[in-house]
Amino acid sequence: MAYQSLRLEYLQIPPVSRAYTTACVLTTAAVQLELITPFQLYFNPELIFKHFQIWRLITNFLFFGPVGFNFLFNMIFLYRYCRMLEEGSFRGRTADFVFMFLFGGFLMTRLDRVSKSEDLTQVSQLDTYIFSWKMYFPISLAE
Repeated sequence: MAYQSLRLEYLQIPPVSRAYTTACVLTTAAVQLELITPFQLYFNPELIFKHFQIWRLITNFLFFGPVGFNFLFNMIFLYRYCRMLEEGSFRGRTADFVFMFLFGGFLMTRLDRVSKSEDLTQVSQLDTYIFSWKMYFPISLAE
C-alpha cells in the first residue's frame, strides 16, 4: 500500500523534473556504490573531442557529491524548484523548460571553460533553477 502511494507521488512529478532528479540520484548512487568514479563524469574537452566521451557533456550536471547532508539539501532544492517552475511558469511548455535546461547548461559550460575551472557544474545548475523560480515569482518568499 505504501509502495503504491509512493509510486503515485513519483509519477505526479512533471516529466523533466522527474527525469533530472532521478538521473542525479542514480548517478550519485552509482558513484557511492563505486560502480563509477567522479573522474568518469567531469567535463574535460580533450576527452570529449579527442576520445569521444560524449557523456561528459551531460554527466557533469548529474553528480552532486557524496551522499550526505549537503546532497540531501541539494536534492530537496532541485526537486522543489524544478517542479515549481515546470508546474507554474512552464506549465504546458515542456520544450521551453528543456531549452532552459540546455541553454543554462551550455552557458555554465562556456563560463567554466573561460575561467579554466575543472569544477563540476551541477551546483551552478541548481542555482539557475532557484534564480529562475525567483524571477518568475518575485513576490513569493524563497523557502
